[in-house]
Amino acid sequence: VGGILHTRPKARERTRVKKKRHTHTHTRRTRTITHTHTMIIQSLSKLCVLLFLVSVVLIIDSSSAAVTNRPVLSITVRDGDVTNENNYFDYFCPTIHAKYSKAGKDPFPVDIQYGYFVAPSINRPSCSVWGKASQNIAGWRITAGAAVAAIRQKIVKQSSTTRNYPSSSSLKADIDMRAENPQNDISARIFASDMSISRIEFTKGYTTTSRHNNNNNNNRFTINPRYNPLTNTADVMFGYTTQSTSVKLHASRKSQQLSIAQQINESNVLTPTIGSDGDVSLRWEKQLLKGNDDDERSSYIATTLKPRESIHVEWKDGLWNANMNIPMDGSMEEDGGMHVGIRREVVF
Repeated sequence: VGGILHTRPKARERTRVKKKRHTHTHTRRTRTITHTHTMIIQSLSKLCVLLFLVSVVLIIDSSSAAVTNRPVLSITVRDGDVTNENNYFDYFCPTIHAKYSKAGKDPFPVDIQYGYFVAPSINRPSCSVWGKASQNIAGWRITAGAAVAAIRQKIVKQSSTTRNYPSSSSLKADIDMRAENPQNDISARIFASDMSISRIEFTKGYTTTSRHNNNNNNNRFTINPRYNPLTNTADVMFGYTTQSTSVKLHASRKSQQLSIAQQINESNVLTPTIGSDGDVSLRWEKQLLKGNDDDERSSYIATTLKPRESIHVEWKDGLWNANMNIPMDGSMEEDGGMHVGIRREVVF
């Protein structure tokens, strides 16, 4: 009996030693994973900054004067407050994007478009490249596109502790395939994200002609059913467009939303929207200078009122764009308060 009692404490001591070794091993693994994530994030940040600087050099380089489709630099100032004097990337929010195209010729009549988007940032750097190829086959326009993006995720804030958890980076790949038949006004699209089909949709249009003031006007009705295999949900979009009115209806099993855009005159458009959940919004767009949204000469002011949420004002004047979002409760908190942003695109 004395021998047995004498050996039990040693067995307990060996068990405690094993537990300590297991704890130290788990701690080392956690530190290794955290260090790996940090290295990935730092490498991603350096890559984004490098691509950004290379693009700036290409823009400034006078030897590339004959090159078309140069990169476009966009600089945004948000809220007019510098929280960190050393963090100028996050203050000015610079981005560079470029788009290139090449028309196909025999024996390979395939049109190719490709480009990239770079947003250097200390907190959330991101960069992406994309490309697509199109070809006409038996009256159908077949297009296949893909995009790959590297994005650093936001840091998760813990309310119960002040410990900082490093954010993680992710690589996202999207695929978009579509087939369009302009003659029959029908199209089909398949979206895939991270090698899984995320949406399937079809669109069918019907065009009718009406006569008004001795003029023939084309009215178009569209139906667009969509299905998401990942969430097993479906919805449908209905649209009807005339010369001065555009109606859109979005319907799903859980909610419905109706939007009507009415052209009041040549420079004013009112768009009320109402949802089945009771949400109501009103958008008023004042056209200051005619042109498309992508036209450098276009200028307009758009105000969107959401009584339950906020008032949003957008002012576009050529390459300048200003946005202001004011909460209805008047709060001025850092995350949920008023936000003001001014963006300028520099096209070389």
